[in-house]
Amino acid sequence: MRLSRIVIPIALAISLIFVGFTVYADDAQNFVIRARNEGEIRLSLTMNEDLSSQTSVLSVPFTGTQTATTFDPSNQYGEYENFFYEEGQNVHNIPNNIAQLAGQHAGTFHEEESGTSFTYTALSFWLVNNSDRAVDVDIVMNLDGLLTYANDYNHHIDDVLRVMVIEDTPLITDETYTVYAKAEDPSHPYHEDAQAQPVNYQTTDFLSDRVIFEKRGDLGLRDFAAGAIKKFTIVLWLEGNDEQCTNHIFGERAKLSIDFIGY
Repeated sequence: MRLSRIVIPIALAISLIFVGFTVYADDAQNFVIRARNEGEIRLSLTMNEDLSSQTSVLSVPFTGTQTATTFDPSNQYGEYENFFYEEGQNVHNIPNNIAQLAGQHAGTFHEEESGTSFTYTALSFWLVNNSDRAVDVDIVMNLDGLLTYANDYNHHIDDVLRVMVIEDTPLITDETYTVYAKAEDPSHPYHEDAQAQPVNYQTTDFLSDRVIFEKRGDLGLRDFAAGAIKKFTIVLWLEGNDEQCTNHIFGERAKLSIDFIGY
């Protein structure tokens, strides 16, 4: 009995530590892309232009700090669209051919106190149909979870998150991208440190609090041929010109995923 009184609390403590690290690791793994395969369907994913290292799951951890920034499609500050941290400094042009790049890329700058910070983060990858037949594919992008803090202002990182989706390899100046944003909730109070300015781009509302978009049926990929490939580029940033972008969301995290469902 005396031994059990010692062993049981120690075992419980170890279990709680294991659960804590598991939850933290799951939250930190904030972008997962999955090919959902059933039966004879064989969809694969890769971040390599030569289509090597294909897999059914891409797990892309983002390190560093995503800072408040904004997207300016008016060409006001340079040759291409810009993401900028503060007007007149730390300007990072998004490459006009960003959809023609491969893998993970970002506009970054270095802060001595916090290390690397991102003005935007982008990821390009390919969907490959290795099936013996053409398949239809539904596409769903999810907001799987938030690591947030209790505050009196009832707004969080998802209120200022922007998700740009580019299919294939057009230039940004072709304006074929779609930017998704959470619909503004009039019940969210604003705060005095929010200094919102008008933005120069159109957004499409998130489908719900937990689904960024769905492309099913005729809106998805129809008759995606055997052996076919299709490229996708996702660009993420926190819109500093959103009135919900205040210091109260600093340090929060969002976990995102995309599912490609073949049938």
